[in-house]
Amino acid sequence: MGNLNLLRNLFILTFLCTFYVVSANKTVSISNSYLEVEISTFGAELQSIRDKNGTEYLWQGDPEYWGGRAPNMFPVCVKFKDQKFTYKGKEYHMPDMGLAKISNFDVTEKQNDRVVFQLKSSEETLKNYPFPFVLKIIYELKGNRLINKFEVENTGDETMYYAIGGHPGFRFPFESERYKNQLVFSKKFNLNRTEIAGGLVQENKIPWLKYENALPLNDARIPNAGMFVTEMPSRTIGVGVVGQPAFIEVELEDFSNVNIWSPPGMPYACIEPMVGHHDFQGIIRNVFIEITK
Repeated sequence: MGNLNLLRNLFILTFLCTFYVVSANKTVSISNSYLEVEISTFGAELQSIRDKNGTEYLWQGDPEYWGGRAPNMFPVCVKFKDQKFTYKGKEYHMPDMGLAKISNFDVTEKQNDRVVFQLKSSEETLKNYPFPFVLKIIYELKGNRLINKFEVENTGDETMYYAIGGHPGFRFPFESERYKNQLVFSKKFNLNRTEIAGGLVQENKIPWLKYENALPLNDARIPNAGMFVTEMPSRTIGVGVVGQPAFIEVELEDFSNVNIWSPPGMPYACIEPMVGHHDFQGIIRNVFIEITK
């Protein structure tokens, strides 16, 4: 990937029901016969995903639990240690989850079932991130699937380093009690996860799945922090009612890593596809991918 000027990353949300929505102020709406979706121009962040019966699937940002809904992470996934990094001897401050989350995007294309949001680097972004870029976030509906694409273009003359990811949260629309819901994986496997503490990657691996393809959300193996896996073998991860098929699935597609965050007692589950990952707690390693001119 290092020799590409333009990198495209993709993940797909597949809603295993049938779907429908309403446009609100400062949002853009796309729809088809299955789904209607609302996205804010601030952060190009999903605001609502409803089916044709009006059932809401996206977490609605209740600040009592977690005020986010589906922030887009760029050019860092989750965070840098102490919110800073050094490039060519100069220190830069980087907000948690990066700059996309706190930026206003332009809408450069709009169809009934497709919308393109664009963010260009500016004097302000260069204060935090020393690379010129164009970031496009694309949402497109195809049947009962919401396709979420990211396009990152290096518009400078030097190698550009970045990480990118999604952070969509999902509510439990059919059984509101957490213990009645579960994570669902595309196949059974044994898997260890990387420990996350304080939003940072730790050195140790923790035994996690034991030839399983489902994990109830009241299971003691679910921590307060994220459940992070590099090179995730299950390329589809869903949320469903215990004993039933998933009502929503996230297809990781081009995203090799994933963080799953659903702290005990919380009424939501986040499935976070990532290219790159969180910073490390105590060692210096590359958390980026790169684009060269």
